[in-house]
Parts: sequence; structure tokens; C-alpha cells
Amino acid sequence: MTQRRPRLSAEEPAGGGPAGDVPGDVTTAVERVLSTAALLWSRADQGLEPAVSPIQLRAVEAISRFGRLNLGGLAEELGAIPSSTSRLCDRLEAAGLIVRESAQADRREIIVRLSDQGERLQAELTRRRRAAVGEVLALMSPASRGRLIDALTEFGMACERRQPGPSSAVDFRSA
Repeated sequence: MTQRRPRLSAEEPAGGGPAGDVPGDVTTAVERVLSTAALLWSRADQGLEPAVSPIQLRAVEAISRFGRLNLGGLAEELGAIPSSTSRLCDRLEAAGLIVRESAQADRREIIVRLSDQGERLQAELTRRRRAAVGEVLALMSPASRGRLIDALTEFGMACERRQPGPSSAVDFRSA
């Protein structure tokens, strides 16, 4: 016999989320935890030097993730239009966080990569975020941490399966 967790509020349905088979209490609990974790994550961004806006930080993270991106690929990653992305890159370049280069295959194509200062900023952000998460994990029992990693691994794989297939724009991201 399986045990059901108590509902988190009277308004939550006993069963059936968007997929029809996920209890509302699970969806609500995940939403609350992700919201709290996002707050913990974003607080690590505060006080970074140089100071960067959230969208600038997202751009730095995207460029770091891919190593090099053209402006179209960066715009796609950010969900922005290319002209806005170009202006964003103007600000990042002025702050010394990125370097723009012409692509070797097509000199009209602009490639962006992190500068040394941009890489240091990304490394500091990663260090701060890991420290913040580590502090929280230290409050958990080893058994709970083990269950958490299993659940997060499965959750991450489910998120990846849910993502739409690769678009035709993926080809130019690794430029």
C-alpha cells in the first residue's frame, strides 16, 4: 500500500497536475523549493565586481556554457532579439567581460567569448553559488543528501526529455 503525502492546502487537488497523474501537493512542494532555491541562487549574485544586471549575468553564463557564441546564438539563448543582444554585448564589452571577434569562416559573423575578467566573474559566481548550496546541504543528513541527488538527477533528466528538440539554430552556437 502506498502512502500519500498530505495536501499542502485545501485548494490543491488530491491528484492530477498538468499531466493528470502528479498530485498537486508534489507540484506545489517542488514549486516552493525551486522558488526558495532560486532566491538562494540569486543572492549569490549580489555584490559581484564588476556589478552586472541579471540579463548581463545570464549572457555571461550562456557564453561560459558554450565557450563561444555568435550574436544570433546568444540572442536565442537569452530569448532576445539580435539588436537587443548586440546592445547588451556593447555593455558587456565596455565592462571588459567579453571579447568580440570575427568568425574565421565568415568575417561578417561576430563571435563573442568571455574575456579573462569575464571568466573570473563567472568563476567567482560559481564559487559563491556552490558555497551557498553547500551550506544548505550541510544542514541535511547524508541519507537525505543521497535521496536528493537521486531525485534531482531524475528530475533533471525529465526536464531534458520535456525540452523541445534541437532547433536549426543550434548549428551556429558552437561557432
